[in-house]
Amino acid sequence: MEKPVLSKLYVRNYNELYEYLNNSLKKIKPLEGEDFKLFMKRKTTSAFQVIESELNKLLEALVLIQNAGDFYRELFKVYTGSTVEEYIADVKKRIKLARNIYKWALQELGSLDSKRKRRIVLTFRAGIGRLLSIYKRMDKRVVLVKEYLKEVSKMPDTRGDYIVVLAGLPQVGKSTLLSKLTSAKPEIGSYPFTTKTLIAGHLVVEPYGRIVIIDSPGILDTPIEEKNIIEYKAILALKHLADHVVYLFAYTPSFYYTLQEQLNVYESVKRLLGDKPVTIVFNKADLLSKTELEEYMREVESKTGLKPIPISALTGYNLDEIRQLLVSCLKEKKKHQ
Repeated sequence: MEKPVLSKLYVRNYNELYEYLNNSLKKIKPLEGEDFKLFMKRKTTSAFQVIESELNKLLEALVLIQNAGDFYRELFKVYTGSTVEEYIADVKKRIKLARNIYKWALQELGSLDSKRKRRIVLTFRAGIGRLLSIYKRMDKRVVLVKEYLKEVSKMPDTRGDYIVVLAGLPQVGKSTLLSKLTSAKPEIGSYPFTTKTLIAGHLVVEPYGRIVIIDSPGILDTPIEEKNIIEYKAILALKHLADHVVYLFAYTPSFYYTLQEQLNVYESVKRLLGDKPVTIVFNKADLLSKTELEEYMREVESKTGLKPIPISALTGYNLDEIRQLLVSCLKEKKKHQ
């Protein structure tokens, strides 16, 4: 899925709009021979155009999000607490209200005597104040949209012929695996939630196309209503972007998370996926004895019904098997298209 083209759209919050409008109005000077009332009507028109333009930019961004697919729509709701459709309806209502206020201001100014400058100024200020209040009352929502747009701009373009999402708890080695399977260079650290957003790498398989591999943030063993925004990015990627999920287990006696916690999260993830194919790998196999590895892998297989592939993303052990599997999945998909 291609992310919406939002990077060129800049939405101002109320304070930014107020400052921009104030500077714009200061630049408007009376024309030669223009009476004061016409001058103030021209300034009113300019103010309305600035505010209407800002509302239309906000509407344009929201419509792009609405048309971008389920992943972006659901992520928007996570960030803002409302659906993009609710936001669109609200902005359309405010555009209509701004037009009505603008018409009112012009009518009021038009009815005044050109010599009554103080009354003209008061009417102009009333009109501008009412126009600005439309935007001010929605400023909290605008700020949330700005935050969402900033976050989306960091996300990778996930266009490809076969989309693979790496999933699992934090610190199981997803970022290291991505860096070894592709040319992506994710930040890799020794603390939980190193990955805070989606990171994508690519495998080009001629002549079949491109496999996109997405490193998703770690998911914790908590109820869905307690998930944070970082975890939701992973959940939505699994639901809406993945053609195939590679789920990583990793365990040593000193590991952050128990094997049971990892199995609990796997069951939660499996419910999200429906009939999407899942491959289970047991990472960090180089840190275990043969007996320990076999014991843990048997436990995972007995609980999941899938035989794990033992790997070491760090040393490269068995990564060719993962690559070959993904390439064969891509070829199979192309064969049936």
